[in-house]
Amino acid sequence: MNIRAALAADCAALAAIDRAGNPSPWSEKQFQTALNQACDTVLLAEADGAPAAFIVWQTVAGESELHLIATAPAARRQGYADALLRRWLADCAANGVTRLLLEVRESNAAAQSLYRKHGFSDAARRRGYYSLPDGAREDALIMEKIC
Repeated sequence: MNIRAALAADCAALAAIDRAGNPSPWSEKQFQTALNQACDTVLLAEADGAPAAFIVWQTVAGESELHLIATAPAARRQGYADALLRRWLADCAANGVTRLLLEVRESNAAAQSLYRKHGFSDAARRRGYYSLPDGAREDALIMEKIC
């Protein structure tokens, strides 16, 4: 596994990975915007030179928020999300971040388990935050980790 900073040339692959599992995926343009923001970090994990997973976070004023983390279907359950999450946590520790935040779909038990494994706990709930393809809404759990 190789983890590196994403480049503008990776935006199509990042968007494709996100579309594969996110009911509200980011566009290539949104990834490009994140790449151009000084406070955003976009990392890509590769398997044998092919994009396998990514993470996007933003760090401002001692806090960091996870925006997206996703793994391509063929690469799931191989430790990519865990490795990317550990990379985020290490970056935050190295930069004196004192609070980490993220939102996760209430139905995404696998992601919640991963976050709890790394010390995150439930902080709040946003009712009807996420839209679903059928027009219904799903709650978001806000999780945090105090460092």
